Amino acid sequence: MAELKGIVAAILTPFDERDNVDLDYMKRHLRFVEAGGAQGFVPSGSNGEAASMRLEERKRIIELCGANKGSMFMVAGTGSTSLSETLELSRCAESAGADAIMVLPPFFFTYAPVKGIIDYYRRVFDAVSLPIFLYNIPQCTGIRISEEIIHGLREYPHLVGVKDSSGQIDSVLNYIENFPGLKIFVGNDHQVLSVLEAGGEGHITGMPNAFPELTTELYKAFVAGEDASEQQARLSKARDIIAGFPEFAVNKYVLSLRGFPLRYCRLPLLDMTDEEKTRFVGLMKENGLWSL
Repeated sequence: MAELKGIVAAILTPFDERDNVDLDYMKRHLRFVEAGGAQGFVPSGSNGEAASMRLEERKRIIELCGANKGSMFMVAGTGSTSLSETLELSRCAESAGADAIMVLPPFFFTYAPVKGIIDYYRRVFDAVSLPIFLYNIPQCTGIRISEEIIHGLREYPHLVGVKDSSGQIDSVLNYIENFPGLKIFVGNDHQVLSVLEAGGEGHITGMPNAFPELTTELYKAFVAGEDASEQQARLSKARDIIAGFPEFAVNKYVLSLRGFPLRYCRLPLLDMTDEEKTRFVGLMKENGLWSL
């Protein structure tokens, strides 16, 4: 089994002028991310606009990515409000050659009892034998992956970890402290070095889509036992700049400057305006973060 650690790219989904998924672009983009030094990638996740896609689109993406992993490991995003869709996507990921899946809790039903969330997850664990990561992103799902939920699933040996994108450093550190047998990944770009130093396994982020160097250089320095604070500062500065723009659109625009066709976001997300493009490039250059 692939070693699930390091920098993991949360892969974008490129939509063309007719709002169709550009599968050829995705294959080429995987090679770009791989060449940038990422150890793994997540298709059909938050950065992939999965919540805006049809079930068949997500399955096709998972299948394509499974056939084009290269040297990277694949953690497929399979979570959905619909349990039946989550099960179908999870089985698809298993047959497509995924190394693991990442499952967020069923969003929208924020008032669901904890037992209902646990039972939902238990159905997924019973359906596939792949390693499974729980995905904590309560600002989007309305449901926190609590200690009670994790304890309710500890009987399953293929519960391997948690990705925390809450933005709360205490949340990530609590997972590391209280569940030493699990692999804990952080989603927040500001917290990478702190989480690695505390014993976390790595970073799952959208940054490697267009700027793989900013994340992989930090990880390389850390693994080599070097002081990675400068790399963390650069990554944090880039995150601060990107926060002022539509993030997914930024990645797609920057990739168009790095030789890819310009691709688009799916509504309700918006693409960058010409003014935003000019201002973004200027800020990145002013801060020494532009490597093109």
